[in-house]
Amino acid sequence: KIPNALWANLIRERLSNVDCIKQGWILEGFPENQEQAWMLQSSGIFPRHVVPNHVFLAEVFHTTFDWPSDPLVQQRLVKPEGLSEQEVSKKLLEYHRKFPEIFHIYQKVLKSVNADQPSVDV
Repeated sequence: KIPNALWANLIRERLSNVDCIKQGWILEGFPENQEQAWMLQSSGIFPRHVVPNHVFLAEVFHTTFDWPSDPLVQQRLVKPEGLSEQEVSKKLLEYHRKFPEIFHIYQKVLKSVNADQPSVDV
């Protein structure tokens, strides 16, 4: 376990790099709880948009319905280790349990996205 303050400092440091400043950034899977969200804000990190985690998970795990057409890309695909369907379900359950406390902090920038549609529409 990494302390929340250390996570916030590492993220603040990374987001201060030129590429993040010029191109923007996405935090996936963070913050995981209310304390982490407050730590980000106290570090001066204020996202413009917040999208629920299940939207990103839907994009990552749609190889059944959204298989790449390029054979070279297909050859490079690797199944991430340690991410079984059961483990992802467990993480999603935990995420949904903490969802209200995290997004209460970001309610002004929260974006509602229907991930149950074709990826081009998401």
